[in-house]
Amino acid sequence: MNINKIIENEFGLKVESISTLGEGLDSVAFLVNNEYIFKISKHEEARRNLKKEIQVLNYLRGKLPLQIPIVEFYSEKYSICGYKEIKGTILTPYIYNNMTNEEKEKLAQDIAIFLKKLHSLPLPDIEDLDFDVLEDYKNDYELLNKMVYDKLPDKSKRYIDNLFSKIFNDQRIIKYDKALCHNDLSCNHIIMQNNKVIGIIDFGDVAITDRDKDFIYLLENSNEELGREFGLKVLNYYNHPNKDIPILKADLNEDYYPIELILSGKNKKNDKMVNQGLEKIKNI
Repeated sequence: MNINKIIENEFGLKVESISTLGEGLDSVAFLVNNEYIFKISKHEEARRNLKKEIQVLNYLRGKLPLQIPIVEFYSEKYSICGYKEIKGTILTPYIYNNMTNEEKEKLAQDIAIFLKKLHSLPLPDIEDLDFDVLEDYKNDYELLNKMVYDKLPDKSKRYIDNLFSKIFNDQRIIKYDKALCHNDLSCNHIIMQNNKVIGIIDFGDVAITDRDKDFIYLLENSNEELGREFGLKVLNYYNHPNKDIPILKADLNEDYYPIELILSGKNKKNDKMVNQGLEKIKNI
């Protein structure tokens, strides 16, 4: 059954127009009738994550200072959900660089207020939402040993061993304050109007985990993100008790990226991602 028929048959919504907004490894998003965004999962893990995302969005409704998707349609059978589009523009480094200093400060302040509120909410009782950082690192290390060690030169194996040894022995990484987190707060999930943030989208990776995970991409220095200076502004307005720790974790995230590529690629049966990760590690 095609997407038009699913929407019409499952939800009784007449599809007058439909266009593809984007497609990732996990899902495809469509704009329907220039009003609704519908997202449909592509594989089993994405189906499970969408179910959690719907539960969390329902829990968060009316609790946050910025707009978030309000789910109006959901079918577990087809793993599809729909919500009214938050009208605005996705934040980009270009938009940010053309903002005034006052607008940049207000943006950092508003993001900090949003995160402070999100992180202070009581933890919801939703199945499989709790994400233990140390256990996840242990599982990753075990999987790497099983799956790819025979494909790596000795220097790459030493790099991986040293990286995980550093992680397992650093209390700043394995001891953390637990909170409900967006867990993927990059600038392309921030919706703007007139150089002011109005909404946060894409809660597909939401988890109860280390609250510092919500600062990782805000502190990232890359062409895709806003840069460390912006992340530090957010940390200041958030009144983070020890800014060096999220900075440490942001740096670790960059070191960990090749491993993330390998494991995500294996999980999604995407050989291109796996090979990219392997090449990055071999070239370290």
